[in-house]
Parts: sequence; structure tokens; C-alpha cells
Amino acid sequence: MLDIPDGFQSILRTHLPYADSGELTAHDELGALGLDSMGVVRLLVDVEDAYGVELPDDLLNESTFATVGSLWQTLATVWPPLR
Repeated sequence: MLDIPDGFQSILRTHLPYADSGELTAHDELGALGLDSMGVVRLLVDVEDAYGVELPDDLLNESTFATVGSLWQTLATVWPPLR
């Protein structure tokens, strides 16, 4: 199972109005937790700022923002400590 770090979960929680206080799992759907199209933009900015990366345009798609795990795995492709 994919482990989602607490720091990443903290960033996500500020954009997920329907997330409870329990741990987020890789399979949690971001849309079901309240992430909308404007939220995606704000979340992207926060993730890029927090990790000092820029996600390439070709990775900015619906599947990247489908679940907690898909977003974390996409970040792993561009964030050197995760490679």
C-alpha cells in the first residue's frame, strides 16, 4: 500500500472540505472529498510551493487529480527525493 506522508496530507486537507480528521489513503477520491476545479488550481500552487517543483503541463490532467495516491505518485515523478 502506498504510504501518504503527513505533510502531504496536511496540504491536501486545506483543499478537501469533506475530508474527516482520519488518515487519508491513496485510494481516497479527491472529488468525493470536495476538490473542485478551482480547488485543483489552488492545490497545485500549494503542492508546487511546498515541494519546490513545477508539475509539467502534460501531467496536469484528470487522472493526476483523481485520488490522493495518483497525485502523490505524480509528484514523485518530479520531486528528486522521491525518485
